[in-house]
Amino acid sequence: MKLNHILKDLQNTTPESFERTEHRRDILKNLGVKMAAAAVPLFASAAFNKAQAKTTDILAEAIYYALSITNMQIAFYTEAMTHPALIPADAVADFTKILKDKKAHAAYWDNVLVNTGNAAAPVHTYDFTAKNAFPKVFTEYADFLTLAHTLEDVGVRMYTQVVVNMVTNKALRGDAINIRCTMARHAGHVRLLTRNQNIDIMPWITGSDANTIVGELMQGYQGEEVTQQAQYSIVNINGAAVSAKAASQAFDEPMDHFAAEPFMAHFTKS
Repeated sequence: MKLNHILKDLQNTTPESFERTEHRRDILKNLGVKMAAAAVPLFASAAFNKAQAKTTDILAEAIYYALSITNMQIAFYTEAMTHPALIPADAVADFTKILKDKKAHAAYWDNVLVNTGNAAAPVHTYDFTAKNAFPKVFTEYADFLTLAHTLEDVGVRMYTQVVVNMVTNKALRGDAINIRCTMARHAGHVRLLTRNQNIDIMPWITGSDANTIVGELMQGYQGEEVTQQAQYSIVNINGAAVSAKAASQAFDEPMDHFAAEPFMAHFTKS
């Protein structure tokens, strides 16, 4: 997973955020204010100057992979916004901001592809009922939130894999880290909105989240129950009282295309 590299890169990028040892969630909180702005296409030229004239196949594939979930999320929230009775008035601004961030992320990666001589990402159409497995996703707010936080959680996992795949390119890797942190904030916020509906859910993934996720959505959480990192068990590490539940919460496991594609296939029409 190279999580030590990810944390090291974050430290090098924003040293003021790491003046003392902090919990991973606090780190994301401290970084979050800066994350969305870092992903806006305005900053693209700086990245292009640092990157190669043309990305390698591995880097291009990583960008396509990032866009596959980002574009799906954009389509999901865009369709949700066409149902005015779906989202409560006090949450409309939240999802409007999330959608705006997603569009900025997609535009950024699209510009990277264009400016590095790569083909545009494929365009897909979606069915967020998953062939009627979730028929009320755009009529019942609770159902909408369930799919929303699942897509956000999967997005964080996929972007964790993107960061790993971009490890050889400092500029693009840094951008992927920034966007991933913004997505983690989205995921946590949508989970909070879900919790506000009296649904028992933590702000982060716990194990495979079997208590809140059913059916096709379970595929998005396979592998999240891991309690071992870098060959070390986190459970009761160094004599500390760390449960398996807490250990699984401590890290977002990367999700490669072998795991992500079957999950996304449930919602992809073409």
